[in-house]
Amino acid sequence: MVDRLSFPIPERPPSGAQEIFSHLTDSIDRRQPKRPLGPVSNFVTDQLPYCIAEIKASKRPDQAVKALWRSTNAMIAATDCEAQLLGLPQSEFEIAKTDVEYLVNCAYQISAFAGLQPVDAELTVGEALSRLARLSRQRQPSVDVLSYEDMILTNPLQSDPRVYCLGSAGVEERDFCLGHQHVERELQSAMDALLELRDSDEADARQCLALCVERLESANCVLARFFEHMSPDLFGQFRVFYGKNPYKDRLGPSGRFSARIVAVSVLLIGEELFRQKPQFYRDVFRLSEYYPQRCIHEVFRWLSPDQESMKLQPNWLDGRADFPRFATISPVTERHGSEIRRLRGSCVSALDRFTRLHRRTALKYTIEPGRPIVGVEASESIESVLSQRLLRAVHQS
Repeated sequence: MVDRLSFPIPERPPSGAQEIFSHLTDSIDRRQPKRPLGPVSNFVTDQLPYCIAEIKASKRPDQAVKALWRSTNAMIAATDCEAQLLGLPQSEFEIAKTDVEYLVNCAYQISAFAGLQPVDAELTVGEALSRLARLSRQRQPSVDVLSYEDMILTNPLQSDPRVYCLGSAGVEERDFCLGHQHVERELQSAMDALLELRDSDEADARQCLALCVERLESANCVLARFFEHMSPDLFGQFRVFYGKNPYKDRLGPSGRFSARIVAVSVLLIGEELFRQKPQFYRDVFRLSEYYPQRCIHEVFRWLSPDQESMKLQPNWLDGRADFPRFATISPVTERHGSEIRRLRGSCVSALDRFTRLHRRTALKYTIEPGRPIVGVEASESIESVLSQRLLRAVHQS
């Protein structure tokens, strides 16, 4: 049996995805909080949402923002966070890095809310926090903004969530992130099944594809919770913190940057997606730094195994070589009979419904209510980006 490539996601929670967006009170058990940076982690988890609420209610938000980050940088400087950060074991370091990125992102977003100019916003972030962020990225290279990996995959949502809002909006924010974790878990299982089928001569094709379609249907059920039960008003309260950086040409964390959906798409429909929507691949390579790095680099290794730099677009993308069909399950399924081809078609159908529902949900909660999308080019709009992931038609054989 082939070794399965598993990328870290939180352990399966005791409660199911059907409980997200129930709009109940926060019932998180925090008896074992995850606070690797001591006072800084405590501040991000326990105090930052209250500070944000006070700034929003302030008659002079510009002064309140500057005062908050002066005290934040003083706290960082007084606790020798740099040595502490670099000395942490990897699992704790990743959460500490998330704490730092949540602070930096908040500094920029709340500075924009207060109307600060770019120079003042940089001063607000402060040297101590900026240096801590640089150190964290040196130890674990990543995009220099809060990432999807920070927000969803590393964030300890089940026991000690990092959120920006208070009350019901904070619970909805936690559930928004938790729902993405549920989806990532199902995508990992689908990915494992497809890799076993692709890479193992002893794989049971029927069993692998049946498991894949089961996991994709489960992911669709989670996504349906988003579409049917998420509150537009509560979503609007926390969405502003996860948008594009208002002072830099940097995108915010988004489900767009799930490396697992890229992986499953490549494995199932890689060649057909390339024929119909080559822009999908161009954007994945162009924006590779925004994706969880381990997983997206593994996908790039499938797509261009002979290329030294994983960040360069491969020669098949501009027509100088054939698409690497060996990265997909197509060569394997073609050797089997009609039952296996039908099962693969069921997987493709489930994936297509997932991408369509993802697009429909994103449009429902952003464009349709008339909420502005500030600082995003037309080519980076939600509708444009998510449409690149849809096949024109689903072919089943």
